Amino acid sequence: MKLAELVNQHYKELSSNDLYIWDYIQAHRKECQNLSIVELAQRCHVSKTTILRFAQKLSLKGYSELKVYLSWENRPSGDMVIDEHLIEHVCDTSKYAIDELRERDFTDICEMLYHSGRIFVYGTGALQDSVARELQRMFLYCGEFVYVLSGEKETEMVLPFLSRDDVVILISLRGEGELINEFASQLRLRSIKTISMTRLKNNELAHKCTKSIYITTSQVMIGNHILHEAANLYFVLAELLFLRYSQYKQKQDGIGIR
Repeated sequence: MKLAELVNQHYKELSSNDLYIWDYIQAHRKECQNLSIVELAQRCHVSKTTILRFAQKLSLKGYSELKVYLSWENRPSGDMVIDEHLIEHVCDTSKYAIDELRERDFTDICEMLYHSGRIFVYGTGALQDSVARELQRMFLYCGEFVYVLSGEKETEMVLPFLSRDDVVILISLRGEGELINEFASQLRLRSIKTISMTRLKNNELAHKCTKSIYITTSQVMIGNHILHEAANLYFVLAELLFLRYSQYKQKQDGIGIR
């Protein structure tokens, strides 16, 4: 679907600022595909948050995906040249995502983990499973053992043995997978606390979980109209969660709460 179609589809949700941004983009399509979010915000006399919200109102993940659409639409038919600005796109998105994570208050998440009986983590797919195992490795440093669940069979086997004191972390890229959402539904029926880790987009899994942590990923065109999603920031999120929890636990143990 083209950007113009997305604008028409979500027209009623757009504010006057959003429409002004869209008018500017339409009038400067080739220029805008190379602008950073800060540069476009300055051209439109709005904040970068307003630009981000405009993109999200179009059902896009963020400004990076908006630029991908522009790049694709501006490219002549049959052109398979790799986007020369893909490094800039990925770096800009990564910097923005890390800044967001740095400002995010993890106190509610840390409190839930600190008072849990046991911590389980389940990731769908190879990358998500790797993030789960990295969480397990890091949490050992602060004296917490995290149980990693691998595959549908293990989630089915562990369900009867989970209690309301346990916490389950669910890692998914899109948050729409059938298996992980079915597992989340079963956990909610048993009043078991859950934490979702998904990309920044409205998704089914985040709605089902007790707490949600979002990560902004970037998509870039790498040739032949193929989109590549840079999802390495899930590992950054895992590390920051571990560091935040380590600080929280040290403070709590220091005043003898636990």
